[in-house]
Amino acid sequence: MSSPNFDQTVCTPEELASEGFSGFYCYTRRENVGLVVTSLAGFLSLAAIIGMFGFILRNIVRARNFEDPKKRRLIKGPMDLFVLSLFTADLFQSLGVVMDVRWINDGVVRVGALCTAQGVMQNIGQAGIAMTTFIITLHTFDTIWRRGGVTSLKWASVLVGIIWVFLILTVAISASIHNDPSFYAPTPYWCWISSSYPNYRIALENFWLWIGFAVSVLYIPLLFCDTGRIIPGDPEWWTFKLHTRGSGNSERRSQMAIICALAYCLPVLPTSLARWFLVVHGDVKPFGSAQAQFIIKGIFSLSGVCDVVAFKYARSGLLLFGSTTEEAFEESEPVAPEVDEISLHSKASINSSGPPKSRTNGPLKKNWKFLVLWLIVNAFDAVWITYYVRAATDPNPRTAVNRSHAGWQAYYLIMYCFGFCLGFVNIVVCMWYAQSARAPARKRGATRSTMIHYSWHGARILVFLPVAVILGLGPFFSPFIGVKLGQKHAWLHRCDSYPVEIVLSGLSYNALNTSLPTAMFSIRQNGILERQYQYNLTNDATNTSIWRFGPVPGQSLADSQIVTYNLENSSVTATCAGNTTECTQGSFGDSGFLSFTLTNVFNPTNVKLKTVDGDWVYAKSDDAPSYMLKEVESDGSFGDVVVRTAVTKPGHCALLKLCANGATVENLAPVGLTLMKQNEYARACTIPNSN
Repeated sequence: MSSPNFDQTVCTPEELASEGFSGFYCYTRRENVGLVVTSLAGFLSLAAIIGMFGFILRNIVRARNFEDPKKRRLIKGPMDLFVLSLFTADLFQSLGVVMDVRWINDGVVRVGALCTAQGVMQNIGQAGIAMTTFIITLHTFDTIWRRGGVTSLKWASVLVGIIWVFLILTVAISASIHNDPSFYAPTPYWCWISSSYPNYRIALENFWLWIGFAVSVLYIPLLFCDTGRIIPGDPEWWTFKLHTRGSGNSERRSQMAIICALAYCLPVLPTSLARWFLVVHGDVKPFGSAQAQFIIKGIFSLSGVCDVVAFKYARSGLLLFGSTTEEAFEESEPVAPEVDEISLHSKASINSSGPPKSRTNGPLKKNWKFLVLWLIVNAFDAVWITYYVRAATDPNPRTAVNRSHAGWQAYYLIMYCFGFCLGFVNIVVCMWYAQSARAPARKRGATRSTMIHYSWHGARILVFLPVAVILGLGPFFSPFIGVKLGQKHAWLHRCDSYPVEIVLSGLSYNALNTSLPTAMFSIRQNGILERQYQYNLTNDATNTSIWRFGPVPGQSLADSQIVTYNLENSSVTATCAGNTTECTQGSFGDSGFLSFTLTNVFNPTNVKLKTVDGDWVYAKSDDAPSYMLKEVESDGSFGDVVVRTAVTKPGHCALLKLCANGATVENLAPVGLTLMKQNEYARACTIPNSN
């Protein structure tokens, strides 16, 4: 059962007031518990890695008794070196995680030498795991697919050396030249690259996590290759043949491929998704809450355990361990049914027919049902993405896509995961089509025939390659691009048809106590938008339930009003310019539908306002306020739009634009209440994210 005590901290009110500016973050008791869980995961990985290094040291001692000098070597091949590099990166990662124990003990995480050390450890460890896994995956794929891979220990040493030199130099240089603010800082629950350097986060770590996760899909064709359902082309390694019957002698190797893929994908998937969505949306969204971050980091912190398990069951013939399973996994050639017959048949066809004939479109005709299904799936995904972009850039009035906030988040989470898988399928289909397309036969010695042949191939590359790139990358990246372009357009033009534009500015989590949330009003006159006046939102010094929304001191505008909100009884009053008494009274409802009932004191008339849809604000402030507020007619129907939200400014989640049909009290009352909620959201979305 939760208790208010869980939200207490060890910091004084003065420290909490300067939190963020002073380079520290105070934990609540609840956050301390979450940090304990992630630390335990780090200790498990650290124990697994230290245990593995202990066994390796035991193997070195035992190997001294071998008569053959070659058998005494710890590193006999490239994969030995790659795995050793992976374990070293896991060690850095685990050490960085267990350093959270210091913050748990203090109840505070601060900028300093220890914070920098933790940031360096986690940065090197996480990026090192991703880079090494990237190399291991490509090496394994190339070894099995075309019997290639890195065959020289010398070149393997060069690759590993490049990884570690890159990591050490980039981390050292970045930390040394960026001191104000500190390159490694609380983010906020542990130390990592400061949110002041978002591009460094991508370049030094996120990019490698994403690319390491992306190449892990190469284990999928290896499964089919190992069972004989896919036969790699020879010597054209980028081609392949499909077979419906497979080999039943490769269950063990297939299991090893699955283990190798899961060892990286399982711990990295939540982190990759979280960081991708935070880049895409630029604010907290579903992955930014403290609970989500602790869960994600806890899973990622188990990467050392996963790598040790994968080594045990899939690569246990390395580093002087006795099994030869790894050799069998890497050096054996995938066996496919009728490979010899196919090869002999191909050679016989070539010998009997002279010059090679052009490829035909037979496979396309034979698999037309599959192609139709493939086109339908891509069309479905295009519609999926279209509705996502529309709902993300113009959410009001709501549709079935974003009617509920939880459903909306599930909608785009599933869409991105589906798009990633579909992009991989599209790449395979494009490769298959490239092998099946008909090319004009080239007659030996005929200049015109040769020109036609090469012109066809050139045109094919110019047309087919861009299409293949769009089909491969579009399902995953087009939603991101579409939303960015749509939000930019909406910020500039959503309010073009309204006479008043209002920009709400909430306070960041580390804003000074003297700062106030503001609303900047701009009036459109003769088609020209001009900034007119600014309103501030202030909290009553004696009663925290009372809020006032009025013009900044010194402004004397005939139409300016001071709106007062009482959150205890949900009442709202307004004092008009030139009057000391209240000119408007009323009430509001902010649960579910946003609504107002306002009465003019001097000319008793009632005005009722209500949003078209409910859920205009969201739990845990994980999105900005969003609504379309209309006047309610006497018969209960909706009239004209009074105020509506546009979008938050791209890259600046604390700024929200509103469109209004005027600047009267009917417009001001909703604006002030919206500014309260936007201020809460701004504090949440500007907290540096630890993921």
